[in-house]
Amino acid sequence: MKELFDVVISGSGPSGSILGYLLSSNGYSVLIIDKEEFPRYKVCAGGIQVKAAELIPFNIDSQIHNEIRKIHFQRRTKDGFLGEYDEPLMYTLDRESFDSYLVEKAIGAGCTIRTGEKVKDISVDNNEVTVFTDKGKYYGKIFTGSDGASGFTIKKFNDYRKIRKIIGYELEIPVSGYFNKRDINGQGKKEQGENIALFERNCIVLDFGGVKYGYLWLFPKNKKISAGMGGLSAKSKEIKKYLSMYIKNTELLSINPKEKFQSYAHFIPLRDKKNFISSRRVLATGDAAGLGDGFTGEGLHNAILSSHLAFSSICKALKNSSFEFVDYNEKIRNEIMQNIEYSLIISKIFFSSQYFYYKLIKRNENIFRSCCKILRGEKTYLDVVNKLKPIKI
Repeated sequence: MKELFDVVISGSGPSGSILGYLLSSNGYSVLIIDKEEFPRYKVCAGGIQVKAAELIPFNIDSQIHNEIRKIHFQRRTKDGFLGEYDEPLMYTLDRESFDSYLVEKAIGAGCTIRTGEKVKDISVDNNEVTVFTDKGKYYGKIFTGSDGASGFTIKKFNDYRKIRKIIGYELEIPVSGYFNKRDINGQGKKEQGENIALFERNCIVLDFGGVKYGYLWLFPKNKKISAGMGGLSAKSKEIKKYLSMYIKNTELLSINPKEKFQSYAHFIPLRDKKNFISSRRVLATGDAAGLGDGFTGEGLHNAILSSHLAFSSICKALKNSSFEFVDYNEKIRNEIMQNIEYSLIISKIFFSSQYFYYKLIKRNENIFRSCCKILRGEKTYLDVVNKLKPIKI
C-alpha cells in the first residue's frame, strides 16, 4: 500500500525545512526531498537580518557567529566612513551548519527526510500529486517547491531564461589565529596570523562603485570572512574582476597577494507578476518563487516569511479539501511582492545616482538610521521612497 503524505517538499534549505517543521509540529505528515547530502556547502554571504531571525520558530543562538551593529562604507576602497546603530542590524552565521541545524529541527518535529535524491518531475491529478525522483516516486496531497534559485520548481513552472536575476560571487577567506584588535580606521598594532580581518567582529564592510549596479561585502564569522559581490548578470565579468582585485589589494584584509581563493557564483531570482507562485495542489516558496530582494539581494527573510504564509494556506487547504491556493497568491502579493517592487525602485534610484546617495548617507544620520531600520524590519522600502521625495541637498 502506497504512503500518502499530506505535503511533499522539494528542498531542505531554510524555507523548506522551516515549512516542514511548522507542518510536522502541527500533526501533518511531511516528506522533504533534497538532492544534496547534509551537511553541504552553500554559497551565501551568511548574513541573517533581525527580522528574519525573529520569524524562525525555535532558538538559533547556537548558530550565530557575530551580532552586527556597525557598517563600514566605502566607494572603490576609498572615502570610507563608519555607521553605528544602537541595536543589532543582522547576525552572521555559517550556512552549512545553519541549514543542517534546520534539517535536524525538521526531523525532530517529525518530518521524513530523503537526501541525496533529486526531484525530476511531478504529476497532478484530482486526488494527489505524484513526485518522481531519480530513485523512485512519492505521493502527497500537496507539493511545495522550496528548492532554490536554480532547482526543479522554478525551471518546471517558468521560462527560466526570462527570470530576472542578480548574480553574486562569493568566496571565504580563512582567518588564522583570531580577529585583530585594530579598529576599522586602521589604528593600533596588527597581531599574529595571516588573513586576519582588520575590522571588528560586530562590523560588516560594504563597498560601492566597483560596478554601477552592485556592491561588495565583507562579513566576519568565527574562523573565516565571507567576501562577495553582486550585481546585474550582464556585469558578471566586471563583478568577478573587481572582487578579485579588492581581495588582493584592500587594506582591511591581510592577504598574501600570491594566495589564490576560489569564488563561487550563484543567482538571486527577482519575481515579477508573470512568474509562477502556485497552482492546484502546488505552490512555491523562497527563491523557487523568485522572492529575492531587488536592492540588497538578500533572500532569507522573504524565504522564511513565505514558509509561514504557505503553512497557513496549506493548513486551510487540508482542512477544507480545497487546493487552489488563491489565498497564498494574495498573501505573497500583499505581504512580499509590494516590498520587492519598491526594492527595485530603491535600487534604480540609488544606483543611477550612486555617488549622490552615498554622500547623502554619509552626511545625513537620519537617512543612515532609516537604512538600518529597513535592515531590522522596522521600516519598509515604501517608507524610504516617501522619505526621499522631498529631500534637497
